[in-house]
Amino acid sequence: MPGPRAIPLRPPSPGPAVPGGAAALRLSGVTRVHGGHPVWAPVDLVLAAGTLTVVTGPNGSGKSTLLRLAAGLLRPATGTRACVGTALYLRGGAGLRTAQTVRAAVTGTAALAGRAQAAGAAMAALGLHPLADRTVGTLSAGERVRAALAAAVACRPAVLCLDEPTAALDERALDDLAAVLNAVRADGVALLVATHQPGVLLPLADAHLSIADGRVVRR
Repeated sequence: MPGPRAIPLRPPSPGPAVPGGAAALRLSGVTRVHGGHPVWAPVDLVLAAGTLTVVTGPNGSGKSTLLRLAAGLLRPATGTRACVGTALYLRGGAGLRTAQTVRAAVTGTAALAGRAQAAGAAMAALGLHPLADRTVGTLSAGERVRAALAAAVACRPAVLCLDEPTAALDERALDDLAAVLNAVRADGVALLVATHQPGVLLPLADAHLSIADGRVVRR
Protein backbone atom coordinates (compact mmCIF):
# COMPACT_ATOMS: atom_id res chain seq x y z
CA MET A 1 0.00 0.00 0.00
CA PRO A 2 1.29 3.53 -0.73
CA GLY A 3 2.71 5.47 2.18
CA PRO A 4 1.14 8.75 3.33
CA ARG A 5 1.66 11.97 1.41
CA ALA A 6 4.73 13.31 3.13
CA ILE A 7 4.29 17.06 2.69
CA PRO A 8 0.93 18.13 1.31
CA LEU A 9 2.09 21.68 0.64
CA ARG A 10 -0.37 22.29 -2.18
CA PRO A 11 -2.76 19.38 -1.63
CA PRO A 12 -5.16 18.46 -4.44
CA SER A 13 -7.64 17.33 -1.79
CA PRO A 14 -8.42 18.80 1.64
CA GLY A 15 -5.63 18.44 4.16
CA PRO A 16 -3.03 20.35 6.15
CA ALA A 17 -0.60 22.54 4.23
CA VAL A 18 2.89 23.77 5.00
CA PRO A 19 3.32 27.48 4.13
CA GLY A 20 5.24 28.01 0.91
CA GLY A 21 5.11 28.95 -2.73
CA ALA A 22 4.38 26.87 -5.79
CA ALA A 23 5.60 23.28 -5.92
CA ALA A 24 9.28 23.04 -6.86
CA LEU A 25 9.49 19.24 -6.75
CA ARG A 26 7.05 16.35 -6.88
CA LEU A 27 7.75 12.67 -6.28
CA SER A 28 4.75 10.46 -7.01
CA GLY A 29 4.64 6.79 -5.99
CA VAL A 30 8.44 6.63 -5.87
CA THR A 31 10.40 3.62 -4.62
CA ARG A 32 13.95 2.29 -4.92
CA VAL A 33 14.81 -1.40 -5.02
CA HIS A 34 17.72 -2.84 -3.01
CA GLY A 35 18.44 -6.55 -3.04
CA GLY A 36 15.22 -7.14 -4.92
CA HIS A 37 13.11 -5.35 -2.31
CA PRO A 38 11.82 -1.76 -2.09
CA VAL A 39 13.82 0.51 0.21
CA TRP A 40 10.55 1.96 1.51
CA ALA A 41 6.86 2.00 0.65
CA PRO A 42 5.97 4.29 -2.30
CA VAL A 43 6.56 7.93 -1.43
CA ASP A 44 4.46 10.91 -2.52
CA LEU A 45 6.45 14.06 -1.78
CA VAL A 46 5.77 17.70 -2.68
CA LEU A 47 8.34 20.40 -1.87
CA ALA A 48 7.17 23.99 -2.17
CA ALA A 49 9.46 26.83 -3.15
CA GLY A 50 10.75 28.71 -0.13
CA THR A 51 10.38 25.90 2.40
CA LEU A 52 12.73 23.83 4.57
CA THR A 53 12.00 20.13 5.09
CA VAL A 54 14.12 18.14 7.55
CA VAL A 55 14.60 14.37 7.06
CA THR A 56 15.54 12.13 9.98
CA GLY A 57 15.93 8.40 10.52
CA PRO A 58 18.47 5.77 11.60
CA ASN A 59 21.55 4.90 9.57
CA GLY A 60 20.64 2.79 6.56
CA SER A 61 16.99 3.86 6.57
CA GLY A 62 17.23 5.54 3.15
CA LYS A 63 17.67 9.25 3.93
CA SER A 64 20.48 9.73 1.42
CA THR A 65 18.60 7.67 -1.16
CA LEU A 66 15.58 9.94 -0.80
CA LEU A 67 17.71 13.07 -1.24
CA ARG A 68 19.50 11.64 -4.27
CA LEU A 69 16.15 10.74 -5.85
CA ALA A 70 14.88 14.25 -5.18
CA ALA A 71 18.01 15.71 -6.78
CA GLY A 72 17.65 13.50 -9.85
CA LEU A 73 20.88 11.55 -9.24
CA LEU A 74 18.97 8.27 -8.92
CA ARG A 75 16.10 7.00 -11.01
CA PRO A 76 13.10 5.61 -9.14
CA ALA A 77 12.21 1.95 -9.57
CA THR A 78 8.56 3.01 -9.65
CA GLY A 79 6.79 6.34 -9.82
CA THR A 80 7.72 9.70 -11.29
CA ARG A 81 9.79 12.78 -10.44
CA ALA A 82 9.06 16.32 -11.64
CA CYS A 83 11.20 19.38 -10.84
CA VAL A 84 10.61 22.95 -12.00
CA GLY A 85 14.33 23.74 -12.40
CA THR A 86 17.80 22.71 -11.29
CA ALA A 87 18.20 20.46 -8.26
CA LEU A 88 21.51 20.04 -6.43
CA TYR A 89 22.65 17.34 -3.99
CA LEU A 90 25.43 18.12 -1.52
CA ARG A 91 26.97 15.59 0.84
CA GLY A 92 28.80 17.20 3.76
CA GLY A 93 31.92 18.97 2.51
CA ALA A 94 32.25 17.04 -0.74
CA GLY A 95 32.11 18.36 -4.29
CA LEU A 96 34.94 20.91 -4.52
CA ARG A 97 38.38 20.36 -6.05
CA THR A 98 40.95 20.14 -3.28
CA ALA A 99 43.70 21.90 -5.26
CA GLN A 100 41.63 25.03 -5.87
CA THR A 101 41.46 28.00 -3.56
CA VAL A 102 38.16 28.51 -1.79
CA ARG A 103 37.51 31.63 -3.90
CA ALA A 104 38.21 29.80 -7.16
CA ALA A 105 36.16 26.77 -6.16
CA VAL A 106 33.09 28.75 -5.13
CA THR A 107 33.32 31.20 -8.04
CA GLY A 108 33.97 28.44 -10.57
CA THR A 109 31.02 26.38 -9.38
CA ALA A 110 28.74 29.41 -9.43
CA ALA A 111 29.96 30.31 -12.92
CA LEU A 112 28.78 26.95 -14.24
CA ALA A 113 25.29 28.04 -13.21
CA GLY A 114 25.79 31.48 -14.76
CA ARG A 115 25.95 33.09 -11.33
CA ALA A 116 29.64 33.91 -10.77
CA GLN A 117 28.60 37.32 -9.40
CA ALA A 118 26.82 35.60 -6.50
CA ALA A 119 29.98 33.91 -5.18
CA GLY A 120 31.15 36.83 -3.04
CA ALA A 121 27.87 37.18 -1.15
CA ALA A 122 27.67 33.42 -0.60
CA MET A 123 31.21 33.34 0.78
CA ALA A 124 30.46 36.26 3.07
CA ALA A 125 27.32 34.55 4.38
CA LEU A 126 29.37 31.50 5.34
CA GLY A 127 32.24 33.51 6.81
CA LEU A 128 34.71 32.32 4.18
CA HIS A 129 36.51 35.50 3.14
CA PRO A 130 39.36 34.92 5.65
CA LEU A 131 39.84 31.49 3.99
CA ALA A 132 39.45 32.69 0.40
CA ASP A 133 43.07 32.10 -0.59
CA ARG A 134 43.44 28.76 1.16
CA THR A 135 43.20 25.62 -0.96
CA VAL A 136 40.21 23.44 -0.26
CA GLY A 137 42.47 20.51 0.60
CA THR A 138 43.93 22.39 3.58
CA LEU A 139 40.57 23.18 5.17
CA SER A 140 39.21 21.46 8.24
CA ALA A 141 36.14 19.25 7.87
CA GLY A 142 33.86 22.02 9.12
CA GLU A 143 35.45 24.59 6.82
CA ARG A 144 34.93 22.27 3.85
CA VAL A 145 31.25 21.97 4.72
CA ARG A 146 30.95 25.76 4.73
CA ALA A 147 32.83 26.11 1.42
CA ALA A 148 30.72 23.48 -0.33
CA LEU A 149 27.54 25.04 1.00
CA ALA A 150 28.65 28.48 -0.24
CA ALA A 151 29.14 27.05 -3.73
CA ALA A 152 25.70 25.46 -3.68
CA VAL A 153 24.03 28.63 -2.37
CA ALA A 154 25.71 30.75 -5.04
CA CYS A 155 24.22 28.51 -7.75
CA ARG A 156 20.69 29.14 -6.44
CA PRO A 157 19.02 25.92 -7.56
CA ALA A 158 15.27 25.47 -7.42
CA VAL A 159 15.80 22.55 -5.02
CA LEU A 160 18.80 22.09 -2.73
CA CYS A 161 19.26 18.69 -1.08
CA LEU A 162 21.73 18.83 1.81
CA ASP A 163 22.97 15.54 3.28
CA GLU A 164 24.31 16.03 6.82
CA PRO A 165 25.30 19.71 6.47
CA THR A 166 25.69 20.01 10.26
CA ALA A 167 28.51 17.44 10.39
CA ALA A 168 31.76 18.77 11.86
CA LEU A 169 30.35 22.26 12.48
CA ASP A 170 31.01 24.02 15.77
CA GLU A 171 28.35 26.03 17.60
CA ARG A 172 29.15 29.28 15.82
CA ALA A 173 29.14 27.58 12.41
CA LEU A 174 25.79 25.98 13.24
CA ASP A 175 24.37 29.43 13.93
CA ASP A 176 25.78 30.63 10.59
CA LEU A 177 24.23 27.61 8.86
CA ALA A 178 20.82 28.37 10.34
CA ALA A 179 21.03 31.97 9.13
CA VAL A 180 22.10 30.88 5.65
CA LEU A 181 19.30 28.31 5.36
CA ASN A 182 16.76 30.95 6.36
CA ALA A 183 18.15 33.33 3.73
CA VAL A 184 18.13 30.64 1.03
CA ARG A 185 14.57 29.71 1.89
CA ALA A 186 13.53 33.38 1.78
CA ASP A 187 15.03 33.51 -1.73
CA GLY A 188 12.52 30.87 -2.86
CA VAL A 189 14.70 27.75 -2.83
CA ALA A 190 13.13 24.49 -1.65
CA LEU A 191 15.44 22.87 0.92
CA LEU A 192 15.47 19.15 1.73
CA VAL A 193 17.93 18.43 4.54
CA ALA A 194 18.90 15.11 6.11
CA THR A 195 20.51 15.31 9.53
CA HIS A 196 21.51 13.33 12.61
CA GLN A 197 21.21 16.56 14.62
CA PRO A 198 17.50 17.37 14.29
CA GLY A 199 17.56 19.61 17.34
CA VAL A 200 19.58 22.15 15.36
CA LEU A 201 17.33 22.34 12.30
CA LEU A 202 13.84 21.29 13.37
CA PRO A 203 13.08 24.67 15.00
CA LEU A 204 13.59 26.23 11.55
CA ALA A 205 11.68 23.62 9.56
CA ASP A 206 8.37 23.91 7.76
CA ALA A 207 8.01 20.12 7.80
CA HIS A 208 9.67 17.01 9.21
CA LEU A 209 9.96 13.66 7.43
CA SER A 210 10.89 10.60 9.48
CA ILE A 211 12.02 7.42 7.72
CA ALA A 212 11.23 4.34 9.81
CA ASP A 213 9.90 0.81 9.32
CA GLY A 214 10.11 1.12 5.55
CA ARG A 215 7.96 4.23 5.33
CA VAL A 216 8.43 7.96 4.96
CA VAL A 217 6.00 9.73 7.24
CA ARG A 218 5.29 13.33 8.15
CA ARG A 219 5.67 14.40 11.80
